[in-house]
Amino acid sequence: MSLFQTIVLPKELSDAGYQLTIYRGDLEHQGAPGNKWHKLKYNVEKAQSLKAKYVATFGGPYSNHLHALGNICSEYGMQSIAVVRGELQPNLTPTLIDFVKQGGLLWPSRRSDYRLGLDSLIRKEIDLCMDGCYWVPEGGSNQLGMKGCLDWSKRIYEQGGNAFPYWAMSAGTGTTAAGFFENQSIANLCVVPAIKGGEGLRQIIMANENNTKVDDSRLIMKTDYHCGGYAKLPNTLREFLEEFSLLNPKIQLDPVYTAKVLFGIVSEMLNRQWPTEKTLLIHTGGIQGWRGYNE
Repeated sequence: MSLFQTIVLPKELSDAGYQLTIYRGDLEHQGAPGNKWHKLKYNVEKAQSLKAKYVATFGGPYSNHLHALGNICSEYGMQSIAVVRGELQPNLTPTLIDFVKQGGLLWPSRRSDYRLGLDSLIRKEIDLCMDGCYWVPEGGSNQLGMKGCLDWSKRIYEQGGNAFPYWAMSAGTGTTAAGFFENQSIANLCVVPAIKGGEGLRQIIMANENNTKVDDSRLIMKTDYHCGGYAKLPNTLREFLEEFSLLNPKIQLDPVYTAKVLFGIVSEMLNRQWPTEKTLLIHTGGIQGWRGYNE
């Protein structure tokens, strides 16, 4: 089955000449679908090269990143540790239950300390208790995570992405988008932040390790489609997804990231503001995140 699939658009949009193809990153890796494996790949390799006994990271109770790390560490025979935002409740979320089933250890964290990330007190405490711990920032947001996403973008380009003058994708930390932006073969990259205040991600995406001059005209930011903020699912977005499913019953979108990109694209197409007729949408996975919402 091809990972490049045509999205059926409302008739008025297809009649207007719009074509939208989705790259099904969510089907790539069973344990760490979408961008998750690509952000973890080089981090896990480095942990192995350092002979680290543990791989630790940060995430919320429904985190796709935690879920993927638990699966990958189990596959590679490594011990995973999750610093979970907020106090752990007696009834764990399905995401955290899966993490524990894969042999992962959970550490609750006060939100004030959690926000400090790798500089947090809990990280220091875990390092004292667990000798030989390799740390991955929340969401895999480091240079190794970006490198993995750069590799991913090159493979997508070589497999058929070169036919599209315009690529679109979501952003949380900006790591995946930064990796894609590093790929100079992508003529135009449209990024839709899933968070409020996403304008600040532009500098993160444009920054590169070598501080070389970049062509910022290739990066198009659409910051008005966060739908109320991170992980928000208002009725407008829910109804949009229901209509999308009627036209595309075999394509499932996650509610946090890719759904918002498609919502923004279709909204601008309807207003005849979308800048191109032929677009490639990158599905970054995260389907398991649906378990954080009411049916």
